[in-house]
Amino acid sequence: MMAIQSAPGVTLRMLPNGHLELTCRTTHRTIDCEPVAAAMWIALKQHNGDLDRAAAVLAELWETDIEDTKDDMIALAGSLCSLGMLAEV
Repeated sequence: MMAIQSAPGVTLRMLPNGHLELTCRTTHRTIDCEPVAAAMWIALKQHNGDLDRAAAVLAELWETDIEDTKDDMIALAGSLCSLGMLAEV
């Protein structure tokens, strides 16, 4: 099981257009997540960083293949980890 959490110093702001803005005070980076990525972030937070559970919930909600959804979430998590927004625990 892969679990992730917000990196230290990361704050977020939901935008009216459904995007999620992530800002890291440590690295001074700001990332704009489109609505699908925002939903993935929210699902991860709701499931305490448990990527498997978050992917299962989103796959059911979106009526998509769970493995495809999980692969997309792993890709997003990897990108956000490399940008210093998430950390694997």
